[in-house]
Amino acid sequence: MKLGIRAKLFLLSLSLIALTLGITYGYLRRTLDANMTTRIEQELREKLRLIAHTAEQTQLSSADPRRWQELARALSPLAAGRVTLVRQDGVPLGDSEVESDGLSGLPNHLSRPEVASAQQHGYGQSTRQSATLRQRMMYVAMPFRQADGQRGVARLAMPLTAVDRAMSQLHVALLVAAVLGLGVAVLMSSAAAHLAARSLHRLTDTARKMAQGDLGTRARSEGQDELAVLGRDLDSLADSLSRALTELRKLETMRRDFVANASHELRTPIATLLSAVETLRSGAQNDPGASQTFLDIIYRQADRMQALVSDLLDLSKLEGKDRRLPLFPVSLPDVIKTQVAQCWPRAEERKLRLHLLPSPSPCLVQADRLRLEQVLANLLDNAIKYCPAGSEVGVSWTIDTLHRMVTVAVADTGAGIEAVHLPRLFERFYRVDTGRSRALGGTGLGLSIVKHAVESMNGQVFVESTVGQGTTFRFTLRLSDSE
Repeated sequence: MKLGIRAKLFLLSLSLIALTLGITYGYLRRTLDANMTTRIEQELREKLRLIAHTAEQTQLSSADPRRWQELARALSPLAAGRVTLVRQDGVPLGDSEVESDGLSGLPNHLSRPEVASAQQHGYGQSTRQSATLRQRMMYVAMPFRQADGQRGVARLAMPLTAVDRAMSQLHVALLVAAVLGLGVAVLMSSAAAHLAARSLHRLTDTARKMAQGDLGTRARSEGQDELAVLGRDLDSLADSLSRALTELRKLETMRRDFVANASHELRTPIATLLSAVETLRSGAQNDPGASQTFLDIIYRQADRMQALVSDLLDLSKLEGKDRRLPLFPVSLPDVIKTQVAQCWPRAEERKLRLHLLPSPSPCLVQADRLRLEQVLANLLDNAIKYCPAGSEVGVSWTIDTLHRMVTVAVADTGAGIEAVHLPRLFERFYRVDTGRSRALGGTGLGLSIVKHAVESMNGQVFVESTVGQGTTFRFTLRLSDSE
């Protein structure tokens, strides 16, 4: 069967729309499920630490199953999940979702993947259908030490009904969108194909008349006819509009990503704070050891939130499109020596060699002193924080008198960064190793602040790294006219 240009355009448009919907569905489904389950696991892991600590501090004996069952039931509402306390040999000591007389009927938990992993590696996680509760659950487990010296395992579980419900809603929403989209696509593709075919037929007719000897007719090609003028006008309009759904889309994406990342960064410490406070209110405040532990947790999480808010405020001041700092002559060697001296104790503590490399004579740069100190402090902090013991961290600068520029380098001999991460290092909240960065107190905003601060001083920042050899951050500043 021979298809005309109109039918081909229509079928092509329809195929592309169907393909796009299919790809979008697959991507959204995987992304939504992965993001939600990851967030749930992070929350469960924080709560599990508190449960394991409480179980260890309670110092109950395995010979007192009633007390273990009471403890599991008491911890369950605080953790907002199912709490199971398991003996070293896999026998359940307590379960918040099972009556006391039914505890003996529970199977041995030694073969449970999360329990086995917790005993071997200190932490275990598994997602599966619960035989007891008959629903999909996420399990996390962590060992603790009982009063008799044996190691038990604390397990926390939460139903994934929210994830399953979101998946069901996604299926329905995408099905409705697909039906509506295909319906609209049929009408629009048919109309577009008809218009395109009509224009082509008109051009074909002109060519046929010329071939038949009607030399007075003109196709007005080479961009001289009304269709070409209209095409140029439409192209110009399309270019303008495209530069404007791109700029707006970029801004909207940045706003959405910022809100999502900031909310995520704040949610974990807030949840940890609430859990710690609830545990203290539930009686742990009467135990001096436990009370001090939870107060330390509260202090660390509050300090983490304060650092995040401080970095967010700094970043908001630097991110203005036309933001330029008032610049004055600043002695670069003085600032570098001060920052190296301030970071020296931390480097010594981590067994790193921090030194100022031989550099040329002193120089003055056009800079904001506070922001320059912040840039150096962030770069040195990163190097010290992520370098293993025995590494070297050096600071140097070179002067380009021809172009009136100074290049400052902060280099380390640490583990290095894989090339795939380098283009995104200066993005807000981007981390090469998320878990390690948070554990070391990083907010994910330090390098973004460095980038914006340097650019606000009319400079640029660069990064080079080789896995196994180290990383070097460089930034440029203009020499002062007073130099």
